[in-house]
Amino acid sequence: MLVRVLTQSLKIISIVAVSTLVVVGSVSFFNYWTDRTRPEEIGRPVTLTIAEEDDGSMVAEKLTEAELINSGFYFETRFRFAASELQPGTYTLRHGMSVSEIIEAVSVPTTDDPDATITAPGEAITVTFIEGERIEQHAVKLVEAGWEGDPQAFIDAAYNPANPDQWDFLSSLPEGGSLEGFLFPDTYNFPSNDTPQAIIDRMLGNFDNQFDDSMRQAASSQNRPIFEVVTLASIVEREAVAEEERVTIAGLYLNRLDQDMLLEADPTIQYVVGTEADWWPELGGDLIEQAFDSPYNTYNGELTPGLPPGPIANPGLRSLQAALQPEEHEFLFMQARFDDEGTHAFSTNLEEHEQNICTYRPDAESCTGASTDDDVADRRWSNAA
Repeated sequence: MLVRVLTQSLKIISIVAVSTLVVVGSVSFFNYWTDRTRPEEIGRPVTLTIAEEDDGSMVAEKLTEAELINSGFYFETRFRFAASELQPGTYTLRHGMSVSEIIEAVSVPTTDDPDATITAPGEAITVTFIEGERIEQHAVKLVEAGWEGDPQAFIDAAYNPANPDQWDFLSSLPEGGSLEGFLFPDTYNFPSNDTPQAIIDRMLGNFDNQFDDSMRQAASSQNRPIFEVVTLASIVEREAVAEEERVTIAGLYLNRLDQDMLLEADPTIQYVVGTEADWWPELGGDLIEQAFDSPYNTYNGELTPGLPPGPIANPGLRSLQAALQPEEHEFLFMQARFDDEGTHAFSTNLEEHEQNICTYRPDAESCTGASTDDDVADRRWSNAA
């Protein structure tokens, strides 16, 4: 009798355990599906207005109608447990944002702590950071959009990251390295009185989402630290004008690195000599000499035989992808054609490159035949004007 009771009890326990696993698994899958499913038009912006009288249910309906979420019920449930209040305003959201990202964008945290001090959020501002901008340009964009903070405080926070260890993609960041390259260019909504760190965390979170598992696996399989991938992508971002040339330029730079050639990338010089008056000046006069002793000078083999010490700008997704999946070819040189499309003439050897120089820069010196490596280095091989 005792054995029968024990057997029945074990059966009941097993059924309960299996049922629990099924429920937990179903909930986990539902969470994954509703929170991470990406529409085909990922990244497409959608304007959403939240009125004073809107509650979680009404916002969920608006989000569903805009096809920004898959389940209004799931949004309401997540929002109910998020300890946040809706912040009325007009927001630019994007297809592909997760439910948690949307909640963070349209709400402000609340607390039951009577001693806690919560600063009321300022008016929502919308700011668009363009691919290829540097940290200082981001700071200017914030102020122009109505941010009430100090631009220098933003710059300082970006150049001296507070908690880089919390992001796995910053694990290869060298000591003293800045967040240049990782402040992902996109359209954001911030409270006008947001702190520099809060803004930076939003941008790093966006990079974390955009640089997805497949890209991380690609970098790992190529034995390339993410920091180096972003550094190359930032140069590609500044060099490439024609969309289709990103992968070609990325492949060209990797070819030069593989053959122990100097990168000789003009944007790295611009990064050094750029000022508030012009962050990306045309190179001429004594500007190159001003950057001679900089480790970002990719023409100086004694200081920089390979990549510069870090990214020179904040690249977009297409340049990051190009740096990870470059075109395979044998090109080592490129010369700007100075056409409306911003394309380049690519070549595999010095003689072809000299011919391209004379074709597209007939006023260049020594256009009567192939010159020495030193002559070419003096004139610069890429986008020399």
